[in-house]
Amino acid sequence: MSEAMRFHRGDIVWIQCDPSVGVEPQKIRTCVIVSNDVANQYGQAVSVVPTQAYTAARAKRAYMVDLRKPRSNLTQARVANASLIMTYDQRRIIKQAGRISDETQQALDLALGLHLGLVPI
Repeated sequence: MSEAMRFHRGDIVWIQCDPSVGVEPQKIRTCVIVSNDVANQYGQAVSVVPTQAYTAARAKRAYMVDLRKPRSNLTQARVANASLIMTYDQRRIIKQAGRISDETQQALDLALGLHLGLVPI
């Protein structure tokens, strides 16, 4: 990642996820940044949720968020999987891939709250 690159909560970035273990995200994949902007600017790590290929079955799960247009500006149909919150060193970020809408950020916040037990199911 370039030193000049800035990213924010709600940005979608390409991240080098390997090496991974078990069910952890693998390969280079798109992930949605969920860490706050102060941490993103001054910290050395970034918290993300990985994306997966869209299926109707996946999109119905409470911890998944539909990222198809107009919910994001990704060209591929994807869902964000809030059950796999990961924190990576910022040096794993390869480049920017897009951004989610404000409404999608609210849906992702709810999915994260459900997964973490912060809001009632």
